[in-house]
Amino acid sequence: MDNRNSLSFRQIIDTLSATINPVNHVMDLVPSDMQELFQKSMLISLSILKTSEMVHNSGGQIDYQQLYQLLKPLLTDPEVINSYNKWKSDLCCMTPQMLKHKRLQVIFDVLKRDIMKYDEDAFNYEVNEINDDEITQWISCEEKLDDNLKKELAKLKRYLIKEGDIIMIDRQKFGKYAMKHIKAFSYEDARAMFELDATLDMVNADLVAQNPRLQTIINKYRLQPEPFNAFAPAKIIKSILTQTEVLALVSNKQKYTAQWIEQFVDNLIASEHGRKIAEDWANSKKRIKIPALVAGTLISAGVFNCSKPKLARAIRVQHDFTVTIDSYATYMGCKKEQPYLEWVQNYVKSN
Repeated sequence: MDNRNSLSFRQIIDTLSATINPVNHVMDLVPSDMQELFQKSMLISLSILKTSEMVHNSGGQIDYQQLYQLLKPLLTDPEVINSYNKWKSDLCCMTPQMLKHKRLQVIFDVLKRDIMKYDEDAFNYEVNEINDDEITQWISCEEKLDDNLKKELAKLKRYLIKEGDIIMIDRQKFGKYAMKHIKAFSYEDARAMFELDATLDMVNADLVAQNPRLQTIINKYRLQPEPFNAFAPAKIIKSILTQTEVLALVSNKQKYTAQWIEQFVDNLIASEHGRKIAEDWANSKKRIKIPALVAGTLISAGVFNCSKPKLARAIRVQHDFTVTIDSYATYMGCKKEQPYLEWVQNYVKSN
């Protein structure tokens, strides 16, 4: 594939991304009874294109961890996250037992949607390894672990990592399973897989919040972003966006704390956009724009509830750049120069 075709590939991806972005209201032109089908079709097409682009750029090799991160914004239903957060908010208190019950409940719900139907039948020894007593303690009295569910659970266990209180998807193995049966996989199958992965991650995060030592287990199996405190773009962007005057302009002070913003910056630098940000940072003419571009996307995503000039003025309290407030505010609005705008909007929705 030559550079001309690669560029065309990227243009198609950008066009599809812009089309499904609700900010652009393109879907408003589609008859209401066709919108769901049209949305699904474009999401599937975009997923295939992004996967193909990654495979091409990597010389035919697939890193399923990276592929998951690439497709997560497309195939993770936002309602999954909203539902989980609502479940948490409705609890009087959250215990490890409640989290483990929730986790098993979601696993069973997803298995009942038959996502393991493409895998080889479970062997007797795999079914016998299912510990009934260990499982039944986390389900309600009305629920039953029937033989069929045990067989499906045995197949799913082939693709799970279980250590201590942590259960997570083995993305390399599960990715290979999905790719092997990609022609048979439906849109609903893919969404169910990403729902399971997202929910397990949210449960694990809450388990870690109650027992921080569990993070060590997660770190063994999930590639963690390298520490970016010494990385110039991340360090400067963090210092700019966590100034007292800047934090005063966030839309939700309980949610969008300095810690939230620092984690956001780390994840942005660790994303597929990190390399481009680093390259632009090396160019002194582009460097001054990068914090402004990030700040501008956060206004668009609703993290900051203010005008661009007001945020620019707050930023310049401690960072007296050699540009005017109006110029800095203009940088924030350079949408054509914001290749990570969609990523930021999806991140804010999911976090």
